[in-house]
Amino acid sequence: MTFRLITIALAATALFAQGPGGPGGPGGFRGHGMSAPAKTNEVQSYLSLTDAQISSLQQLRTAEAAALKPIYQQSGPLRQSLRTQEQGSSADAAEVGKLVLSIRSLEAQAAPIRASYQQQALAVLSADQKTKLAALQSAAALMPAIHEATALNLLTQPRGPGSAGGVATQ
Repeated sequence: MTFRLITIALAATALFAQGPGGPGGPGGFRGHGMSAPAKTNEVQSYLSLTDAQISSLQQLRTAEAAALKPIYQQSGPLRQSLRTQEQGSSADAAEVGKLVLSIRSLEAQAAPIRASYQQQALAVLSADQKTKLAALQSAAALMPAIHEATALNLLTQPRGPGSAGGVATQ
């Protein structure tokens, strides 16, 4: 019984470690809570996207958010219940386990929807744009190292659009 409680507690902690809403940010799923169009100037410039491509991509994000909305609406109360259980002095291990499994089930339902919309978004790009995007993806993989180097004062924090930061010098 103790092992089961520890396992459930670890699973719940892992879900909380993913941020306020779990994977992808607020609300638990990538793209949730999109109230205003995201800024696109930098990516539009880097990938040489046309205004028509930006419009198509924004329409796909809106459609994705609408497709995922029922899942968000189900996951929100479950996450809140899980937080309440975690913060309580006497969490019910069985209830925590049920909540974790329910949240994971919803995340599993959302994954193919997100993948479908991402494939549709990629289809908007030209071959050259896809090549540039692959380089951007490789750079994104370095983000944890960049954050750690910045925390150690090895890199300076970017100052805004067009500012790339850089190596700290003395």
